[in-house]
Amino acid sequence: MIFEGAAMAHPYHHALSSVKKWGGTVDCYMAVHTWFDQSKEITADFRHRALRHHALS
Repeated sequence: MIFEGAAMAHPYHHALSSVKKWGGTVDCYMAVHTWFDQSKEITADFRHRALRHHALS
């Protein structure tokens, strides 16, 4: 399954969403969103989320 043209968001954009939802600053959330997105180095599509975006991580 190939998803061409699908852009992956940068951790900064995820951090902005967290600021809007939970308050704080982007810097408060960058470390965790950067950690989540490190799995994009393995597979740069939505499947990377299965590695760290769950309750057991």
